[in-house]
Amino acid sequence: MWSPRIHHDARVKYIGIVEAIEADIKSRKIKPGDRLPAQRFIADALNVDLTTVTRAINEAARRGLVETQPGSGCYVAQTSFTHYNSVHLSEGKPIDLSMNNPPNPPGIRLEQEIAQSLIELSYASSKPINHLSYQETVGHPEDREAGQLWLKNKVGNITSDLVLISSGAHSALFSVLSYLKRKGAKAIAAPDLSYPGLRSIADYLQLDVFGVLMDNKGIIPEHLHDICQHQKIEALYVIPNIDNPTTSTLTAERRLAIVQLAEEFNFAIIEDDPYAVFVDQNIPSFYSLASQRVWHIATVSKCLSPAFRVAYIVAPDLNEALGLAEEMRTSSLMAPPLMTAVVSKWIYNGRFAFISNAIKTENEARQQLASEFFKLNHITTHPASPHLWLQLPNGHRALDFSEKADRIGVSIVPSTAFVTERSRVQAVRVSLGVANNHDELKRGLSLLADLYQPGRLKSKSIV
Repeated sequence: MWSPRIHHDARVKYIGIVEAIEADIKSRKIKPGDRLPAQRFIADALNVDLTTVTRAINEAARRGLVETQPGSGCYVAQTSFTHYNSVHLSEGKPIDLSMNNPPNPPGIRLEQEIAQSLIELSYASSKPINHLSYQETVGHPEDREAGQLWLKNKVGNITSDLVLISSGAHSALFSVLSYLKRKGAKAIAAPDLSYPGLRSIADYLQLDVFGVLMDNKGIIPEHLHDICQHQKIEALYVIPNIDNPTTSTLTAERRLAIVQLAEEFNFAIIEDDPYAVFVDQNIPSFYSLASQRVWHIATVSKCLSPAFRVAYIVAPDLNEALGLAEEMRTSSLMAPPLMTAVVSKWIYNGRFAFISNAIKTENEARQQLASEFFKLNHITTHPASPHLWLQLPNGHRALDFSEKADRIGVSIVPSTAFVTERSRVQAVRVSLGVANNHDELKRGLSLLADLYQPGRLKSKSIV
């Protein structure tokens, strides 16, 4: 409950009360939904007339700071932060909890490390010539061998001939789907909540998308089976480890069941696996289970930095690799050669593993911090995930919640952004990595937790 006071700079008392309320909202001493004392109590505490207090409350209501509820009292307005919003509450800028950037690990300066590696590469015998000219579309042979080395623990004993290098996972996904479309694909399946870029690519290529129901273990094989019985699909898109956005990880049993369905109904599997390095369990990849029908995509954007724009594609066989290479030439000439050279260098000298492990450790620290603000039954997450999935109570809409969060200076992503076909799930993805430090992350999570509290989370009325 608010402690009555008069702002010291006020020229008149009733304005001083209003400015005190506003200042205390700004400093988070009172928050939306907090009850103000009775007007007579305020008048007695400040030694002013009751009419002065009434006038102050009316002015505060006019400014949108408070709202009165007949028979209940006066409360800090749910919309109060619209009037004193993100610029004030987050020290000049919104707090971004929407982008799935990897965090900056303490003690590691990626910009300096990249610059130093480029200097070192410039003194290597053949590297400057190799990486300062046009490359093969699928990548320089030395870089493909580096990709093979990095991927072998995940996908098995492959040759570098099956590895193609793309300018990021989105570009890789576009090329694979475009290639499958050219081969006759008309429909694909994907989790009913999935990477938004998939939907936009499918729409562009005029591919139908069928959403597969999910639970906390990922997509449900039985529902995928039902879809396949009624609809011919040519490919299944899936993020098997730490799903984006739901954070679920497919169990080994479900992976085997999905592979059996792929064999039975003859569809390909596009395995988009950016978070495998953060998963400790030794769960076989789809590629290791059924390499002859799996396209494996592995970007470094989530375990190093999106600035590299480097992703590896592992094709099912050599003929498919050659076919995809031809497709890639029409959409992206090559991945950035210098950034690819740095990634290769880091794979060989162990720096890649060191940095990605440091990012994993920082993800874990930020997840632990987030657990202090939200109850486990409200969120779905993974100990090393860069994001969490905040589920909203029945009757509340993700769009409303994300709009309210935006008004108080926190950017998050509603579940509606991830819908592939249809979904009634109401939740938001909260990304933990882009905040510059733990203090900034705490401020953002604190604002969200306050907004989520019972009594403060209100559905939007539409008339």
